[in-house]
Amino acid sequence: MTFHSGYYGLLRNKDRIQFLMHKLGLYEHKDKKVRMLSGGMKRRLLVAKALVHSPKLLLLDEPTAGVDIELRESLWKFVQELQKEGITILLTTHYLEEAEQLCHRVGIIDRGVLLKLGETSKLIKDFTQREVCFVLNKEMPIQHPLLKHVDGKRFTFMMPYSTNLGQLFADCGLELNDVSDVTIREGSLEDAFRSLLGGHRG
Repeated sequence: MTFHSGYYGLLRNKDRIQFLMHKLGLYEHKDKKVRMLSGGMKRRLLVAKALVHSPKLLLLDEPTAGVDIELRESLWKFVQELQKEGITILLTTHYLEEAEQLCHRVGIIDRGVLLKLGETSKLIKDFTQREVCFVLNKEMPIQHPLLKHVDGKRFTFMMPYSTNLGQLFADCGLELNDVSDVTIREGSLEDAFRSLLGGHRG
């Protein structure tokens, strides 16, 4: 790490190195040769080297590919801390959950073609629907254009984000005491990706 600091003309960079090694769980391995580190630790070291000169822009190319869940979560947390410090991070990843958790803006690329670029939350709202499931206290005949599945007293609807849940109740002729349970599954970036991919390839 000291040697790498020299590339940036940083001759007194001990505090920064110590901070990064503690933050990324590398300090206890500080006396090991790089070849002795596990794959996950080598990946942490690459991140530490990229941060040794306190850059304003950080490029991360699939930083959690092939690492265990614990390391992935610790790297996610550290990336979020870097964001709060004002560092701009460009992240490439195949893990859509990772992109949804970490990225304020997302570009979706398929076979070299940029399909969409925008705020993560807006992409999800624009290209997904919410899955809303009602469990009724008694069997009732319900007809609605958003109704996708019926299983006894359980009714599943796919709703655009523009549709109001209260309006759905009213359209179905339901009162609150007619319903014993309601579950809502919000759309995800993976759902948006599948929607965009289907439109692009279709």
